[in-house]
Amino acid sequence: MNVLLVEDDVGIGRFISHGLRARGLSVQWERVGSRVQNLAASGRFNAIILDLLLPDSDGLDLCRAIRKAELGIPILVLTARTGLDDRLDGFSAGADDYLGKPFAFLELVARVKALLARDQLRKPDPVVIGPLRIDADVDVATWDGRTIELGGRSFAMLLALARARGGVISRDELLDEIWGESIVTDNALDACASALRRSLSAVTNRAIVAAKRREGYSLHIADAGTDGGES
Repeated sequence: MNVLLVEDDVGIGRFISHGLRARGLSVQWERVGSRVQNLAASGRFNAIILDLLLPDSDGLDLCRAIRKAELGIPILVLTARTGLDDRLDGFSAGADDYLGKPFAFLELVARVKALLARDQLRKPDPVVIGPLRIDADVDVATWDGRTIELGGRSFAMLLALARARGGVISRDELLDEIWGESIVTDNALDACASALRRSLSAVTNRAIVAAKRREGYSLHIADAGTDGGES
């Protein structure tokens, strides 16, 4: 289970990260809010622990933006703002739970586990990058509302690349994501990438599946009007 921790205090962030990892959870720690909305939309996380007092962002604004994007990922607000009005504002912004600082770590763990259990009952959030939308629960991908015709393996590759948000995914990771434990040749991945490119090109030339030699693949969405844009 993957937790996104958004906390600017180094001591608190390190304490929470180490404690949750010791309990078998995967934690990505962000000290500022600039990447939080994109990370929340990546589909990689099962819960967010969100501080409100960030150096570059207001946590409540981030919470509202995540909910406005129709992302149902559970959010636990962890903050020094502990007044009744503060808590009500947090819930109004879309928080699922609210815990004040200072806090007991065992209580934090219990609340995170409750959110993770709740996350297992909800359908996956759509992965949205500009005009590209992927609904993993129904295996449908669209570009500006137009359905992209994809085979099962092409869909799995597109979903994995989209979740990486422009980052390179290694060949081994993609082979595992698409074929699982089945034994396939390395060329099968290149054939899958070619099929994905053909499917994308039928609806747009702005979605670019790029190969990085000996490393893996990435997905980039070109701006409209650039060389990769649509005419």
